Amino acid sequence: MRSYFHIDMDAFYASVEQAMNPDLKGKAVIVGGRSGRGVVTSASYEARKFGVRSAMPGFQAQRLCPHGIFLPNRHALYSEYSDKVFAILEQFSPAVRALSIDEALIDLTGTEKLFGAPIATAERIIARIRRDLDLPASGGLASSRVIAKIAATLAKPQGLIHVFPGSEENFLAPLSVSLVPGVGPKTRETLFARGVKTIGDLLAAPKLRDQYFDFDARGEARRHDHSIGSETTLDKPVKQIGEMEEVLWGLVEEVGRRLRTDGVFARCIAVKIRYSDFKTLTRSLTIETPTCVDREIFGVADALLKKHVAPGRPVRLLGVSASAFVRSGWQESLFDAGRERALENLYRGIDRLRGKYGAGAIGAAGARRRSR
Repeated sequence: MRSYFHIDMDAFYASVEQAMNPDLKGKAVIVGGRSGRGVVTSASYEARKFGVRSAMPGFQAQRLCPHGIFLPNRHALYSEYSDKVFAILEQFSPAVRALSIDEALIDLTGTEKLFGAPIATAERIIARIRRDLDLPASGGLASSRVIAKIAATLAKPQGLIHVFPGSEENFLAPLSVSLVPGVGPKTRETLFARGVKTIGDLLAAPKLRDQYFDFDARGEARRHDHSIGSETTLDKPVKQIGEMEEVLWGLVEEVGRRLRTDGVFARCIAVKIRYSDFKTLTRSLTIETPTCVDREIFGVADALLKKHVAPGRPVRLLGVSASAFVRSGWQESLFDAGRERALENLYRGIDRLRGKYGAGAIGAAGARRRSR
């Protein structure tokens, strides 16, 4: 029986700010949204008591929490703390999968001889992150990746839920169907309209179960829609393509790193653009040869950005995502294959250096310039 530990940092950006400045502890800290037209990217639990949430317009957050402390996004700092968190995780298992800058899945199967029972290891990891980095985290432990994710969501803040093997369906049955990863507001409305309100309802409907939340022969819950993405809300809107490209490159580096960590190659690259009036568009392109290389991802993302962004219109948010994953099975020339392997090895080396010395230890800006 496998043991998956899903760890999710609590209010990560705001918690990092509180760790850096102890005077902020216990206060309503809000990252982003300072101008009123911006968007909140993180809110401490003290701010959430007043209804402030991530992705909320700044003016609304200021109205709900006028005494809140609004801070700018410091992406480089958050990346450095993320690297420190993952360095701790990798001390407990060789199988650590980065899901985002503040979320990971750790396979604890087979680690019992070194660290004891998986639940004890999970508790130890959360305590270690708190002790070494002064950051709160929540987690879920289960025999399934998806159930571990759901348990971690329910455990927030600063909690840990263990779903014992054999109790999975009893655990899931009363929960809202909206907790299933990949079920967003529109899908939830569709399911509700069909009388499916709980995961138990979903599991009882064979066709829907297979579509949204089924189990393979090993009892492993799996989700069908999956992508790897990164996005950021800018403190000030930008109008120049050059400024957007600088932001885009940082997002591409995060997406590329996570693709390589998962050992997958993407066939589809998408760019998300949100303007200051909150109108949002997403455009994607399916490429002939799958990739996990930053330079190639950037080339596609940059072309999409230039083709679809409105000239002179201020952009507040940018995002990049990759999907349609494969691990092998496509054809390419011997020359292209050799070049691709060399680039993959180059970027994996960069990943290792950043993991050891921090996100700012090495860059690949030259690669971006050559891609233009």
